[in-house]
Amino acid sequence: MFGLTALIAGLSFGAAYLLWTLAALPIIYWLLRVTPPAPKRIVFPPLRLLFGLKSAEETPARTPWWLLLMRLIAAALAIIALAQPIYDATPLAAGQGPLVMVVDNGWPAAAQWQTRQDAMNRSLTGASRDGRQVMILATAEGNPSTAQVLDPGAALKTVEDMVPRPWLPDRAKTLEQLKTMTFAGRPQIMWYSDGLDHGDAKAFADGLAEIGDVGIFGDEPDKAPMAMRPPENANTGFGITLARVPADIARNGRVAAMDARGQILETAPYQFDIASGEAKTTIALPLELRNDTVRIAVMANESAGSVQIVDARFRRRPVGIVASGGGDLASPYLSDVYYIERALSPYAEIHKGSIEQVLESGIAVLVLPDVGAISAEQHDRIQRFVEEGGVLLRFGGARLATRADDLVPVRLRTGERLMGSAMTWATPQRLTPFQDESPFRGLLIADDVTVARQVLAEPSVELADHTWARLTDGTPLVTGTAKGQGWIVLFHVSASPGWSTLPISGLYVDMLRRVVELSEGVAGGAASAKTGTFPPYQTLDGFGHLERAYPEATPLRASEIETVTVGPLHPPGLYGVQGALVALNAFGARTVLKPLDVGRTVFAYAGGAAEELKWPMLELALIILLVDALLSLWLRGYLGFDLRGLRRRTARAVSSVAILVLIPLVLAAAAVPAFAAPAPAPFDPKELESALDTRLAYVITGDGEVDQMSRAGLFGLGLQLRARTAYEPAEPIGVDLEKDNLSFYPLLYWPMSPAEKDLSPRAVAKVDQFMREGGTILFDTRDSPIAGLATGAASAGEATLRRLLSKLDIPPLEPAPSDHVLTRTFYLLKEFPGRWSGGQVWIEALPAVDPNRAPDGKVAARGGDNVSPIIMGGNDWAAAWALDEAGNPLAAVVPGGEQQREMAIRFGINVVIYAMTGNYKTDQVHVPALLERLGK
Repeated sequence: MFGLTALIAGLSFGAAYLLWTLAALPIIYWLLRVTPPAPKRIVFPPLRLLFGLKSAEETPARTPWWLLLMRLIAAALAIIALAQPIYDATPLAAGQGPLVMVVDNGWPAAAQWQTRQDAMNRSLTGASRDGRQVMILATAEGNPSTAQVLDPGAALKTVEDMVPRPWLPDRAKTLEQLKTMTFAGRPQIMWYSDGLDHGDAKAFADGLAEIGDVGIFGDEPDKAPMAMRPPENANTGFGITLARVPADIARNGRVAAMDARGQILETAPYQFDIASGEAKTTIALPLELRNDTVRIAVMANESAGSVQIVDARFRRRPVGIVASGGGDLASPYLSDVYYIERALSPYAEIHKGSIEQVLESGIAVLVLPDVGAISAEQHDRIQRFVEEGGVLLRFGGARLATRADDLVPVRLRTGERLMGSAMTWATPQRLTPFQDESPFRGLLIADDVTVARQVLAEPSVELADHTWARLTDGTPLVTGTAKGQGWIVLFHVSASPGWSTLPISGLYVDMLRRVVELSEGVAGGAASAKTGTFPPYQTLDGFGHLERAYPEATPLRASEIETVTVGPLHPPGLYGVQGALVALNAFGARTVLKPLDVGRTVFAYAGGAAEELKWPMLELALIILLVDALLSLWLRGYLGFDLRGLRRRTARAVSSVAILVLIPLVLAAAAVPAFAAPAPAPFDPKELESALDTRLAYVITGDGEVDQMSRAGLFGLGLQLRARTAYEPAEPIGVDLEKDNLSFYPLLYWPMSPAEKDLSPRAVAKVDQFMREGGTILFDTRDSPIAGLATGAASAGEATLRRLLSKLDIPPLEPAPSDHVLTRTFYLLKEFPGRWSGGQVWIEALPAVDPNRAPDGKVAARGGDNVSPIIMGGNDWAAAWALDEAGNPLAAVVPGGEQQREMAIRFGINVVIYAMTGNYKTDQVHVPALLERLGK
């Protein structure tokens, strides 16, 4: 019953008033019934006068009922078809009030945001036909205002401008807002969910059902939201864990580690097994590249939840531990080095040896486990190490308590404090919560962490400022101080469990990790250490891209970093100041994705668009009428067989059968695809747009960030072309080499991305044909400089370029000569910089200079007979051209700054003019000769 209701609800009419014509069907029936068929014609036989005649009572006086029914059905189909019926599978409720659209626009909706907008536009199309008013409420807006009643046109604009937010939706607040509204009639509520439960989905759906008639959308299993947990900094690389809603399908893809320039450092595949909610993989990277990583993301899945920003806490520092000879190996569980190494090895590269050995290995942190006397030479080397930015981490013990030096944060008393001594405790002491000014802020302290013995500090006025952790009696447990550009940190207990239970706790690992992070100033920078707050620096948008901080974002307190809830006040991103940044990510280590459970029917977003039924119904009515004509001829005797007149009527019968049978079959065959795909578009809209306007085009690589930068770059270059030349390009467009027609575009910008797949034979043929027919492709490896096509180690961009070019028909290439027409098509240029400078630009090899044309071997401009099909380089030109909607540059240009950006724009204009006008500059050298001939 529900299926029939949904089918009827999805049917609408563009000219519904014509349906009143169906009331005339009884009149048509009466006319057809009272009108008898034509008399049957019988050949008069001269010899058998009465043979074959039937009595008058047997001659039908009225049309048979079944023939009448066929005609009435044909008439009804024609009337309904003229009423322009349209079928839309979108679930629509039968409400009389406005259409209320409730949209989950948190980060789980970002990866399939276009699909959601398409579904909303289909609903708005139905509301526009019915002239209904619309309300739109987004559940992830920070400060929702009172929903306004919109006409469908204004609602379409609102849907177009709506963007996903980088936090989860707040459905309860949206429901409370809906309950305060009044509607004229029972509203129709369409809930465009993000496909996740968040613990409140059923209560939210029930609340919506109390207000109006509800239709709910959700993702298909293969398009459900996916997220990335914080990475693990393993010995071989980043350990990645991805989460999704468990589904009965497998799912795979790749994750990528990127540096600050957006370059992909390495990728790794992932695979979700059937019914699995997690997938694990490892991005293998050496230490140097791992420390350059600032962002890890799921490729082809743009959302804030599928991105993890990597701050200094994830970088592996080289740590040197001063270790003695064989004692550590003989009794590892009694060794200080054993516990330090076990705590730091997941987060740091460990070097062990003497003080001289570890300092020479290029370490960032020097660890001295209970070292008392230090020689003068060692003292000076350690002091220089600290003043130049290193971190000295020391631990208490019997040696340090007996004989201390000045390489400690505070003055120490001789001897240690332990249970049973003169300065004794009745019971082991516990730790007090960490202060906001401490680098250990936010760490949780377990109850089983106790201290029985410690090295005491001399009381002083400055002691409190240098204390990072203290015991319940107020005595310092950890002290630290800045010295030069580095830090000196002292744990007043031993590094092994002899003096406390701290080394066998998880808190020990976290505290040592925080100390190691001081080697780059994180958590120990002046701003954060003194104020205890981290102002917003950059925040993620819903698609997982860093941008300017949200105006509503507020600073993070140091104690909140590990426990804060991501939301409008604290969006995910980077907090702090340059050099002391911490990352707040949208998806945490313990967050679970639960499937939408509302106890109601959930419709898939990927439903078909509205289908026009007019032409299929008209074709069906025509087929019925043709069958009616065939049957009428049979009833009137035209298709009957008279044995005596068989010879005379054979030809006419064959002709009748051929015409009346073959024609309906042909029309039926033509109608089949019409039913499968009603009202096919005569032209591809993309091809129509490209044919009407000359556009700059870029090749879609499949890498979302690269494609967005290409589009922004051509957009910025188009603005410059409009301002400086007579060419006014329309909006740039991305082309799919597998599907799109390339003949509309004179120039293609093709950036190299390791995510690009190998070209199929079809794509290879299309690209080769494009170049042979005069098109130009600007290949950009984006990793200047490229070293030609010589053998040897290649960058990621070069490797991709070689892989793709190996299948194409490439002409001989040469470095662009200084007299090439490209250097003076519009501007006079000597170099071709982009975001980077210095890279070589390659172009189709030109013929040798004709000495007869220029005795000195030089001409004003030189080019071949045709425009070069290839311009190849690696200066990342799109990034230099790229502008946002406000006209602001999106990428920094190095090393030349804005002057270099100007030269990059001039190069882009030269390339466009060159691709569109050919070698007209070279033809100008013939002008004097032509004028001379005309004069003669």
